[in-house]
Amino acid sequence: MTKVLKTGGCFLICNESDGKDATGKKFEKIIDGMRCYTAEEIEKALRAAGFSEVSCDHHPSKPWIAVLARKV
Repeated sequence: MTKVLKTGGCFLICNESDGKDATGKKFEKIIDGMRCYTAEEIEKALRAAGFSEVSCDHHPSKPWIAVLARKV
């Protein structure tokens, strides 16, 4: 992804599962190959892919997450 984005470009991930909630875990068992990642796992993967600014927001009462990464 870092080869596609220009310097300063942003990449956003919005997910309704934080990788820890019961509903996400249920669907992982039902849908072959599905995996819900935690915000920490996503952040680590984005940094490994070359993004230097990564921020994660978690909804206070729902398992929703948003991860914003910027190529610097």
